[in-house]
Amino acid sequence: MKQKERLYYLDWLRVLAFGLLFVFHSARFFDDYGWHVKNVEHSILANILVGFTHGWRMQLIFFISGVGTYFALRSRKGEFLKDRFVRLIIPYLFGIVLLVPPQKYYEFLYNNWFTGRFTEFIMGYPMGLMEHHPGVSLEWTGHLGLHIWYLAFLFVMTLVYLPLVKAIAKPNLLRKSLKFFSRNLMGLFVFILPVILTEVWLRPTHGDYLNWADFFQYSMFFLVGYFFMVFDNYRSLVKKYTYLFLILGVASSWYIFSHYPEINQAETILISIINATIRITSSYSWVLFFFGLSQRKLNFNSRYLSRLNTGILPFYILHQTVIIVIGFYVVSTNFSIMTKFLIILTTSLVSTILLYQIIKRVNALRFVFGMKALEKK
Repeated sequence: MKQKERLYYLDWLRVLAFGLLFVFHSARFFDDYGWHVKNVEHSILANILVGFTHGWRMQLIFFISGVGTYFALRSRKGEFLKDRFVRLIIPYLFGIVLLVPPQKYYEFLYNNWFTGRFTEFIMGYPMGLMEHHPGVSLEWTGHLGLHIWYLAFLFVMTLVYLPLVKAIAKPNLLRKSLKFFSRNLMGLFVFILPVILTEVWLRPTHGDYLNWADFFQYSMFFLVGYFFMVFDNYRSLVKKYTYLFLILGVASSWYIFSHYPEINQAETILISIINATIRITSSYSWVLFFFGLSQRKLNFNSRYLSRLNTGILPFYILHQTVIIVIGFYVVSTNFSIMTKFLIILTTSLVSTILLYQIIKRVNALRFVFGMKALEKK
């Protein structure tokens, strides 16, 4: 890649991927799956939206995170790990202390597990975390941080794979192999093979939410995002075959929907391999389709793009807490499902924007939300 080349489509893809979280979590009140707070009536449309995007939503975000790691390593170099700690772990710890407890409070109110005030709830909250915990597991990231588990996952990935991504800069067998695979379409599918193996191996025993099976699946997307920045040919191939990935994504998603929940089960090793191949191919195809489509349609600048990109991390950290607090009161009304959804979505978005306007002006808040300090005038 040219040193000063600016790929605006990567910024747009990042903004849109994280923006999707607002829609996704606003719809979670109305699907058939468990969540912190639920509406009494559920919606087929919510099931479709949540079920469809669940297969590639976080995979796309980790792919973009791999891309971001490539650029961060080039710009930060010696301060890279310090920068990752400040931008990921500080906000994660801040969120655990101040942003997660309100979500759990409203979850407890909804389920009639608690009926007192928030000040009363918070006194027993730490002890409750210790009494009901997942043991020695990556599930701790979500047990403590709920939706901001992503920050902890990304930090761990950074530590684990840093030697690997640094090794690619040297003329070794790994670099030669990756360059070889970038020559044709089939080389793009090499990356899903180890994930299929880990799915078959780990999903039956470590398949709980945010356990090792999830970690290694997300790791592949993280590494692929990084590899695609190192070798231009991968990006060219994805752009060329964008609509092939759309066809693969539609076909695999249709199969998954029509064979749910059997697609997540396995009576034999062969069936396990087939199901894992279809699931991973679906996720991978959608990620590459959106990546290719962004190259084709979104490689332009805008006066809003830089500001949107700067606010992504605070928006991500804040959004679910705001959505749950607002949604708790909205779902108890007599409005239609669509009206409730739109009220939750728009009100949460406006509320988060207003909170961000405060955060971006105060350096102490910028720090705990993973933002750079304001430059002194």
